[in-house]
Amino acid sequence: MPFKRLFSGGIRTKLVKVFVLQIMAISVATVLGVYAAAWVVERVLVKEALNGEAEHFWSHYLADPDFALPNTNNLRGFLAPGGDESGIPVWLQGEQPGFRRVDEAPDSEPVIHVSEEGGDRLYLVFDEVQVSQLAFYFGVAPLTGVLLLIYILTWVGYVMSRRAVSTVVQLADAVRNYNFRSGQLEELDPEDFGAVSDTETLALINAFNQFIHRLESFIQRERNFTRNASHELRTPLAVLRANLDLVTRKQGEDCPDAPTFQRMARTVRDMESLVETLLILARESESRLSWSTVLVNDLLADVLEQVERAVDRPQVATAIRATGVMEIEAPERVLAIIFTNLLRNALSYTEQGQVHVLIDRNGVTVQDSGCGMSESDLERMFEPFYRGHDRSNEGYGLGMPIVRRLCDRFGWKIHADSELGAGTEIRIEFPQASFKPFAKR
Repeated sequence: MPFKRLFSGGIRTKLVKVFVLQIMAISVATVLGVYAAAWVVERVLVKEALNGEAEHFWSHYLADPDFALPNTNNLRGFLAPGGDESGIPVWLQGEQPGFRRVDEAPDSEPVIHVSEEGGDRLYLVFDEVQVSQLAFYFGVAPLTGVLLLIYILTWVGYVMSRRAVSTVVQLADAVRNYNFRSGQLEELDPEDFGAVSDTETLALINAFNQFIHRLESFIQRERNFTRNASHELRTPLAVLRANLDLVTRKQGEDCPDAPTFQRMARTVRDMESLVETLLILARESESRLSWSTVLVNDLLADVLEQVERAVDRPQVATAIRATGVMEIEAPERVLAIIFTNLLRNALSYTEQGQVHVLIDRNGVTVQDSGCGMSESDLERMFEPFYRGHDRSNEGYGLGMPIVRRLCDRFGWKIHADSELGAGTEIRIEFPQASFKPFAKR
């Protein structure tokens, strides 16, 4: 597992991993230390002690052949004069000079030290059972105690560290779940996190509260500008529409300038719809909008009829197909704006072919067989004021950005797919919608 991946996750997860690795490292080091101590006792201390015993015996034996062989609780000695092993235990016979373990009995493997001097051979047998017990009591037992103490201290350190970072984790959760869509952005209260005396956490909370103030100021400026500009535009647009209607009635439908007046009237209607949309977006909270249970099937039928009258496409076949009845709790005007923009785009960029609307359990799909979009246009279609390769149609490049912004605001998911020369498909999913499928015939 890569090192970076090992320490991925939240603060608490990383903390647990660090302490687990620390305990594992300490345990491995302790076990290796115990084995190293046992090896040192056997290979170094015991061997050197037996070498010393052998040298001591040979020094005295050469001076006094009757010098007694070692015979203690842990050390026994056997001598083979001139190599005669008749008085040597069978399990020692044939052993060559050196230091090693041998099998005396099924449960006994003593350490032996064999040495020669003037043709005589000395066998020293060391029973390390008591020495091993002493090594355990004075070596392994203290190490085990130290290990337990380290475990306890590690656990205490983990508890204290977790308590220290719990406030940061709680703050991170609060920031992650902060509701930026509400009409009023509230500050975080340090007392909610128990961080009155924690200077680092207080610094984080103060920094986030400052960010909230700047964000709220920016949002308020945007709302004020959008609301004021929209209100100022409504009056001249109403005057233009009234005068265009008056001129159209006076001139009549046979007037040579009738197409021009119709195009101007359509542009004014589009501007009025855009201004109304901007006013909706400028409102402080969607709670101020008029919510109701909207029957999507009926709303789409009405919107499609209105768009067909506004966008003259006699060679385009339109149809609404539904697998059931969909109802949504939402502002009806918001849904009308979204569907109007989608259908107007579909008809505007389809000179001949078809525009189909599909209503299924999960959402609404608008399909057209128009000019389609390239991959670069598809990536930028939700950018404000961006218009694709086909600029022959009237528009301001605000329709799809407004649709995207409204969908994001109300928690609806929008997907777009298009192929140049083949058409475009826009789908909006409504997670909270209720759907009643039609009975199968």
